[in-house]
Amino acid sequence: MNLEITLFGKKLKTPLILGSGTLGENKENLIKALKYGAGAVVTRTLRIKKEKRKIFSPAYYIEKGIYMLNADNQNLTPWEYWIDKVKEIEKYGRLIVSLSARDPESCREIISTFEKNFPPSFYEINFSCPHSAKLYGEISYQTVEKVLKLARKKTSQPLFLKLSLQNIDLKKLKDFEKKHLVDALVISNSIGPGLRINIETGKSYLESIVGGMSGRAIKPLVLAAIYEVKKVLKIPIIGVGGIESAEDVLEYIMLGCEAVQIYTKAHLDGLEIFSEIKNNLIKKLKDKKIEEIKGIFWKNI
Repeated sequence: MNLEITLFGKKLKTPLILGSGTLGENKENLIKALKYGAGAVVTRTLRIKKEKRKIFSPAYYIEKGIYMLNADNQNLTPWEYWIDKVKEIEKYGRLIVSLSARDPESCREIISTFEKNFPPSFYEINFSCPHSAKLYGEISYQTVEKVLKLARKKTSQPLFLKLSLQNIDLKKLKDFEKKHLVDALVISNSIGPGLRINIETGKSYLESIVGGMSGRAIKPLVLAAIYEVKKVLKIPIIGVGGIESAEDVLEYIMLGCEAVQIYTKAHLDGLEIFSEIKNNLIKKLKDKKIEEIKGIFWKNI
């Protein structure tokens, strides 16, 4: 069974993508995910500007099989590390370089550097996730538009915009679509922020107090948000949120998503889950192709 898809003219061996996070701190993890069956992988979000950020410990709170609260805000690997790693990673699959929309000039410089060397297949511009917005301030659509315009001048590679549920503005996204500033949306980043209190100590489980929520619990919220976006926009969407199984993948594809990103499940259970989901997806689809079921939801309403 062939799970291959085409995304903006580029072949991906499966519609499964490792999302951005701490697993994307080094090339070894990304190559491992691709070997296990991911069609593409995303780096940790890169930035040049050094912000004074406190390292929180603990940075994660996990309710196994339900959700994860994440307050990890530190990049362990400098952005320059990736410049000469793209070519090697892309021998195994597609690489997506994630960039923070917080600093437009950093995005411009990073993209320019990659373009002069060996550019990745895609770039992903990351709108602030909930706990980042809470700690460092929300990123405005005006800033994001500036980033996208600068990026368009520096690369011909497809640009993805990663959103969280709280910063989806259909009117502004429609404007981006009309201006051809972005090629695809990635929905959703972690949501929230969320809070859990340890009743033994009376303190938050996280040193940062709040964290971004991801995992199985958010899937229905993300699916509903994508449904609303697709009623207004024609732009392709990559779905992400609570994907733990082949059945989850199929829900997103049936809603019309081009591909899906998986992170929390891989973070908790290991990159081997890409092989498990890929194999179960083959079993579920039997002799059907991904394209045959994509968007079938819309034919039934």
